[in-house]
Amino acid sequence: METAKKKREYMPNTAMSEDDFRDMFSTEAKARAYFEKMIWGSKRVCPHCGSLKSAPWRARKGYYKCNNYKCNKPFSIRKGTILEKSQIPLRKWLLAMYYIVTMRKGISSLELSKKLGLMYDSAWFMHHRLCFAVDSGNFSHMLGGLNKIVEPDETYVGGRNKNRHKDKKIEGSGPVGKGIVLGMVERGGRKKAVVVSNIERETILREINKHIRKGTTLATDEGKHYIGVNRQGYKHRTCNHSAKRWVNGKASTNSIESVWALLKRGFYGIYHKFSMKHLQKYVAESIFRLNEGQCKYKTMDRIDAIINYSIGKRLTWLDCIGEPESRRPEMYAPRV
Repeated sequence: METAKKKREYMPNTAMSEDDFRDMFSTEAKARAYFEKMIWGSKRVCPHCGSLKSAPWRARKGYYKCNNYKCNKPFSIRKGTILEKSQIPLRKWLLAMYYIVTMRKGISSLELSKKLGLMYDSAWFMHHRLCFAVDSGNFSHMLGGLNKIVEPDETYVGGRNKNRHKDKKIEGSGPVGKGIVLGMVERGGRKKAVVVSNIERETILREINKHIRKGTTLATDEGKHYIGVNRQGYKHRTCNHSAKRWVNGKASTNSIESVWALLKRGFYGIYHKFSMKHLQKYVAESIFRLNEGQCKYKTMDRIDAIINYSIGKRLTWLDCIGEPESRRPEMYAPRV
């Protein structure tokens, strides 16, 4: 008797088309109402004093006035979020979040400026603010635990020295002049990645202790910087890549290699270059797509995750470009 053939199961479509998304937030009022629902919920909260008593401010649309006599300050939904001090319409912020979660390998600031009708500098700053917001999710969860396996590995990001211009060549070979990223993947769980200054043993062990719970089984390659990790409270299993052994029992780094594949595809195909100063933001954006931003979640759920990470964050222009305090104008000096 022949066994009945199992019907192939397809994952439900979680994507929302761009036309449907634009119709959903066709006006600024709809976008503002959605942000207020996500950030404030059913009760409007003054970001200055925490009062629940406020009323619409007639002097400016979209603003409210705190009714606490000790505060009495105007505020909007942007206050206390990554959108603070931004003059870009809220519907364009939502559309930028839509592109970030739907573009699998990322979207460049130049392309974002064309799609949103913004100046390049504005789109670049918007993109970096959103990457700065989702970067917090990279550190808010510890990986691993008893009977769980985490795969740590490192990769190098940057162009080859032989392809650099003559005046930009760096003495040395291999990873010299490249950014170093340490990644950690819990099998069946979350991913993390952090930019490190070197791959010395002390640096790697410090990051592992910071992000992975004790008692976790670590599956790594034969790198010397992992020597001694079993004395830190972890179980250690290795696979010898130099001998072309990619799997050794439960030890393999295939999961973390897939993370690097996505990051490198964005590097070569979308951005073409990662500034070392902003490398952590680009890495955080790629990791976010593999955690809360992956395709198994609905489009609006992915956008909601970005909005939640945006609360309580602030990235100014001078902080983003790395302007030192001594060179900043007096108008940007902190108030004391």
